[in-house]
Amino acid sequence: MSWILDAYASDAPSPQLALDIFAGEWSSRLPDKLNVMAGDSELFNDSRIQGTIEWVGEDIVGAQVLELGPLEGGHTYMLDRAGATVFAVESNSRAFLKCLVTKELLGMRNARFVRGDFVEYLRAEHDSYDLVLASGVLYHMLDPVELLTLMASAGDRLAIWTHYYDADIVRSSRSSRQFQAEGEPFRCGDATYLLHPRDYAEALAWGGFCGGPETYARWMERQDIIDCLGRLGFTDIQICHDDPAHPNGPSFMLLAQRSRR
Repeated sequence: MSWILDAYASDAPSPQLALDIFAGEWSSRLPDKLNVMAGDSELFNDSRIQGTIEWVGEDIVGAQVLELGPLEGGHTYMLDRAGATVFAVESNSRAFLKCLVTKELLGMRNARFVRGDFVEYLRAEHDSYDLVLASGVLYHMLDPVELLTLMASAGDRLAIWTHYYDADIVRSSRSSRQFQAEGEPFRCGDATYLLHPRDYAEALAWGGFCGGPETYARWMERQDIIDCLGRLGFTDIQICHDDPAHPNGPSFMLLAQRSRR
């Protein structure tokens, strides 16, 4: 019997049946109103994004938001519910399709998901947004400095959640073996940053892989991220959700704003 017949559903339509196209690959726990089983991470009810919405304040209603790497649409859903219009760029084909599933199940009316490389999008387009959101993507870049620079060209208000490299913390963490190479000096303008290569290793074998498009990425150091944003003109930088003990490596969230042009 042809394997293609396995793609047909034999049960009545249900949200769970749609999610089961990607069974075992979900990272997110979906809203309780759907009554489904997916992942465990609270990305559809994320305090980091709720804090971002409160930071933007009343301006979130009608705000044009660029979201980089929406994964499964959880943060998109929160922004959509808050009244923003979201343009979300996702390069991973399976993550993109999962976003379309959650958009349909949850009725995200003001969200548009597109498949493509957001770095290439930012290089090619010069649109301006009220907010640029990059949650969980900076540490998946080969050139995170370029991403920060491109984000700065797309908006005056940035929300960034990311892991960062701290030698003392990483050496004693479970991910220490993934940082095999020495830090690489990276010059940008009159500044030099130290980038730390990190291999994805066995994570690449999971169908729900949430990383970047290469076999490794480069992590920035905490102060380098802050300094880079300062050089890009972001004088108002708030640090929140600071978690040096995060199981996957130290992390924090930055809410950065500069004077409107």
